[in-house]
Amino acid sequence: MRVVFVNLHGNEFLVKTLNKIIFKQSVAIKHKYLLDYLLKREDVEVCSYINEKGFSMSYTHAKTFKWFRFLEHRIVMKRNGIDPKKITVLKRESDLGPDDIVIVYNYYKNQLEFAQRPQGLLAVSLIHFNTSNAPTLQKLQPDVMYNEASFQHGSKIFDHFYGWYKNPFITIPFVFANRFKVNVPFAERKNMAVSVGTVTYMYNITEIYGNPCAQPARKQVKDHAEELADIIECRNSDYAEDDKGKNGNTKNPLMRIYNQLYNKFFTGHQKQYYSFNMVDKFNEFKMCIVGEEIMGIPGVGFVEGMACGCAYIGQNKGYYEDYGMQEGVHYIGYDGTLADLRKKIEYYRLPEHQEELERIARTGCEFVRQNFHGNKIAQKLLEQLVEARSKRNV
Repeated sequence: MRVVFVNLHGNEFLVKTLNKIIFKQSVAIKHKYLLDYLLKREDVEVCSYINEKGFSMSYTHAKTFKWFRFLEHRIVMKRNGIDPKKITVLKRESDLGPDDIVIVYNYYKNQLEFAQRPQGLLAVSLIHFNTSNAPTLQKLQPDVMYNEASFQHGSKIFDHFYGWYKNPFITIPFVFANRFKVNVPFAERKNMAVSVGTVTYMYNITEIYGNPCAQPARKQVKDHAEELADIIECRNSDYAEDDKGKNGNTKNPLMRIYNQLYNKFFTGHQKQYYSFNMVDKFNEFKMCIVGEEIMGIPGVGFVEGMACGCAYIGQNKGYYEDYGMQEGVHYIGYDGTLADLRKKIEYYRLPEHQEELERIARTGCEFVRQNFHGNKIAQKLLEQLVEARSKRNV
């Protein structure tokens, strides 16, 4: 069977892209496990359809530099330790077949540009979904959508932009990197919680939620860090902190390109986030908090904290039950308010509740390590895509 990615070399969820390589930027390649799994399968041919806008260093000027896109593909594959010969490059849209599983990422507009809708199964990843692409997706009518959350818990933004979608929606858990592990015994940790995760502002969600803050639960802790300092060490920070960008709207086209590249690569995004070792920080505390996104998506950090042996504290809105977790067994639930958050942390800090707290931390850690493993998730996702393809062809 063939699994086709569109412009694979420019997808930073699957590989370390050329701009990240050149500018030596840190990046969490969140779906690398899927590509690694598919490359190991002898019955799967991994393909990359590279369209005319496949030059990833500048999507705005991709057509101008389109002759470099195939060279870029080879360089990126080699720098990622992947033999370019293991990836079949498709150069024409007509190369896409009716039995192909075609995977596109809604985050990238250039992946959605087809003269005609692919004949095969069209699967769309909504990770960091870009709502401006919703009309294009509606025209394409994908067979499957998947994401790390189900959007079945009152996600207003999904209902607003994707209410037309009626086909299967697949939930895939987050995957933690191997470095996240238990290094410090539970009894030796600080009897407090650590709150991590950046706060971002997405102005396209303001019309839906009345506020551009994508992680109000994190901002809530950050804004009240001083009054919570006795029970929570706040490590939340704004994504654009220290950002001193240049004017991207100048009339001079050369200066505009320069300023856009400068803002992308040299401004202060996430300086505080990368200023400490996350594994060490989780191992320093008995509890952790990673505020959810307002769209109804947990943060990947909850998996990482649990993998490090922290008792995770999350909102009890059903997000975690989608993964098979249970409140009070695998995590500590709270109603999203600061009052209830303080109440739950103070309860579990008491000496008589330490055994219960350690049990939740241990059970949660075991659950994550057994169920949030890359190979297992990739295998299940492929099986679900194959099943969807079979039903579609009936």
